[in-house]
Amino acid sequence: MKPLPLIRKQSVVVYSIFLILVVTAVIFWNSYYSLKKFEESTDALLLSKARLAEEVFGTLSSDLLSNPDRLQQKVKELKLGESDIAAIIVYVRSENGEGFRSIASTDQEDVGNIRSEFPYFLAWEEEAGSAYISNDSGVRYWNIFRRIDSDGERKGLVFFRFSLAENDAFVRSAIDRVYGVAFVTLFLVFLLLLHHLRFSRYAIRALELEEVDRMKDDFISMASHELKSPMTIIRGYVDLLGSECGPEERKDYIGKISMNADRLTLLVDDLLDVSRLEQGRLPMRMTETDLGGILKPLIVDYGIIAQEKGLKFLFEDAAFPAVYADPERVKQILVNLLSNAVKYTPKGTVAVTVKERAGRVIVTVADTGLGISSEDLKNLFSKFYRVKSEQTEQITGTGLGLWISREIARKMEGDLEVESIKGVGSHFSLFLKRMN
Repeated sequence: MKPLPLIRKQSVVVYSIFLILVVTAVIFWNSYYSLKKFEESTDALLLSKARLAEEVFGTLSSDLLSNPDRLQQKVKELKLGESDIAAIIVYVRSENGEGFRSIASTDQEDVGNIRSEFPYFLAWEEEAGSAYISNDSGVRYWNIFRRIDSDGERKGLVFFRFSLAENDAFVRSAIDRVYGVAFVTLFLVFLLLLHHLRFSRYAIRALELEEVDRMKDDFISMASHELKSPMTIIRGYVDLLGSECGPEERKDYIGKISMNADRLTLLVDDLLDVSRLEQGRLPMRMTETDLGGILKPLIVDYGIIAQEKGLKFLFEDAAFPAVYADPERVKQILVNLLSNAVKYTPKGTVAVTVKERAGRVIVTVADTGLGISSEDLKNLFSKFYRVKSEQTEQITGTGLGLWISREIARKMEGDLEVESIKGVGSHFSLFLKRMN
């Protein structure tokens, strides 16, 4: 089966997260930028408004300085006409010249007070006046000073304070709405992402199931062939046994029947092992195991088979360490590896080596056979998988042996690994736990 690469699966998530971040960032940036521009425009508008009011009042106030009552009335009228005005105070220079005395104010209690802070003296010297924003108890204000001149002489100062509270409240409300919309949008995109991921999982699962179904179909086809061939042979030899035949022929027929019966038994055993492994019911008898006692007889048997095929079989006899494993399962794995090595090597060499490393014993079965491509290596240990080529078409098999072997090895706290180059050969390494 061709599994989807991990990075390809992750790219769906990465792309979706990237999309969420970009969409949200654009919404926030656009909203924030628009609101800031709105705030700046509003501030500029209020400043312009304040300067206009101050210009009008300044024009009139030079004539009103000599009439405090009319001046106070004018201040009240301006205050009532503009809800944004927080304060209007008119000052004249104090008698001693050390400060400025208020003669009219929106706050009656402020009339008569003398101020001597720096901004007042600065405004007194600057004909164009001055303006700045202050923040008092969390409320922003435009503060504007303007000198009142008459006949080229400085007569007084007028101070305006415009509240930005209403404007700021509107901006904050707008920002909160924007954030609310952004979070709702983010939530909706997140729901879409979950739906997309769920759909992607279903799609991946569907592809996997489709691949599994295809492999099962291939397996059924192969299993049918594997079952049919020996059964046909057995039936043929049984028919021959029923006819007139000599003792030697009868013996030969019985041998052929026995061999094909063994093929059927192995196929059934493989199917049973798959079922037991998937259900966790495969019996394991872990004990101290003599690896040499298992391996050496197999070397003899498969050495003969290899020689009959014209292959060179290499094995260095030595004292093998004991391993902690199930003896029957170790033999099952080695039989599969040796059988495959001989089966898939048309010519050349099959070699078996044993070594120790980091508390594990490694049995390597190497061959100079057909080899396996990098694409096939990805799926080699999948159930029902067989390498398909012109060279393997005539080689029988169900595609279960390697999957069963690796699952058994891992259940014995070991593993089964492979290194292979197509057209060069393969190295299968069985890792077993060394007996302490």
